[in-house]
Amino acid sequence: MTIDQPSPADVQDANTLLRRRESAMRDLIATHIAKGLASREQYRWHAAIDLLRALDAADINVDQLVDEWLEENGWDPRSAYKTPASLTPAEDPWASRPDITADVPQPVRQIIVERLADMLLDRSDDWHAEQARRFTFALKHAGADLTSDIEKQITALTLGADPSDPPF
Repeated sequence: MTIDQPSPADVQDANTLLRRRESAMRDLIATHIAKGLASREQYRWHAAIDLLRALDAADINVDQLVDEWLEENGWDPRSAYKTPASLTPAEDPWASRPDITADVPQPVRQIIVERLADMLLDRSDDWHAEQARRFTFALKHAGADLTSDIEKQITALTLGADPSDPPF
């Protein structure tokens, strides 16, 4: 019994195929990481950074491919690696901030909304109402828009619960 040796042409074809697949995989991984960095979602951004670090530790460097994708899609690569909040398109320094309302824990949000609604409804002192408005707009400017929650709380305090809402 003899073992057939592959011809040099077959080895070369297999090598070429493996190189194409490896290159395509690197491109796909780099695109996935770059989209994670540009997503403005905190958990996705951290996952992209963790994957990038793991690939670097395994001597698989895709940093240049990630940077190229970010630049081609209008992002500043240097800011993309810092924090999710610093991700702003390179061409638009006035871009709106990411919505971080969902990142505020519900118990904290409820306390803030209740206190701001009380301050806005307090007619004994205009200073409290002014401070509540300033605080609300500062939160909104930072990306935590609680205005609809405050409106609901004010409605509940002034008009009571909506009778058409089921009690459960």
